Amino acid sequence: MSNSFVKYKDLLTIHGFNAETNKEEFVLLPLKDEFVEGLYQKRRNMIEYGFQIAVRKAVYEKLINVSKDLKKINPNFKVIVAYGFRDIKKQERYFNEILEEVKDKFTDKEEMYEYIHEKIAVPEVAGHPTGGAVDTMVYDTEAGSSLDFGSEILDYSTTQCYYETTGISKEARENRKLLRDVMMKNGFAPYDGEWWHFSYGDKEWAFYYSKEEALYNQVDADSVFKKLVKKQVNNGDTN
Repeated sequence: MSNSFVKYKDLLTIHGFNAETNKEEFVLLPLKDEFVEGLYQKRRNMIEYGFQIAVRKAVYEKLINVSKDLKKINPNFKVIVAYGFRDIKKQERYFNEILEEVKDKFTDKEEMYEYIHEKIAVPEVAGHPTGGAVDTMVYDTEAGSSLDFGSEILDYSTTQCYYETTGISKEARENRKLLRDVMMKNGFAPYDGEWWHFSYGDKEWAFYYSKEEALYNQVDADSVFKKLVKKQVNNGDTN
């Protein structure tokens, strides 16, 4: 199944990013909302900025459209984002932790990087540090829970995190397809290794849709959140 995943070597074919679109601002996802909520999951200490998740503005706008499309199917549905922007320093730390564990098992660097990339993206091609990648699920407000996707979001402990996998119900397969269909309809690229992972504007998106360059490059957390704090202060929101 993993043979279908976008590889590290694939993403190396995307050589640059658009300097203008890379200037696009970041926004914080609301904690409570009718359409899209940012809700950090308690895994791997991933929190970046309080309990709010940052993404590029265009990503947020697209997620709202995703939710509107879902509501046409069921008015109780909305989008929950479990992860968005990740500090490039954190990406490097996760990558290096695995690198230290496995470096003595490989003689070929490219083979080793491909192995690690399936677990945590190689920093130079990673999507989360661009603000363009999101980990999402569909929430049913009437049921008070997310739809059944066959595994917990951000749970990499089994191959059930793969989009195509065994041991999950027909309902879970249908829900995965629903999420993928509506995300792709709104311009996101899927990743077969994680049913919840989608991206817009990063190198994975560019490769998937045969673009010559990405829209966004990786950025550091300090620059992102300094601007967001300044924006909040200017708007009179200091909470």
